Amino acid sequence: MTISGELDRTRAALLALEKSLMALRNRVGPHVDVLRLLDDLERCTADLRRLEEQVGVRSRPHELVAIPDDDYAHDFWAEAEQEGLGRTAP
Repeated sequence: MTISGELDRTRAALLALEKSLMALRNRVGPHVDVLRLLDDLERCTADLRRLEEQVGVRSRPHELVAIPDDDYAHDFWAEAEQEGLGRTAP
């Protein structure tokens, strides 16, 4: 498995742990040991983010957005301001 795949699996495990800990906190209340586990989870999540930055892996893949080549409707730009000129008079 690639490093990216391993980091994805680790991130998924941390998310699953977070859901479980939140459910536990809702069940037993703000018990000191549950709160300590949540603090530990926060540190693990921050460490994972730093590791992703160090190895050059993005924490979340960017979603590609298709931009059509068609012309926009005239009213799409009705409230737009021209850059540097401010709002145009009606």
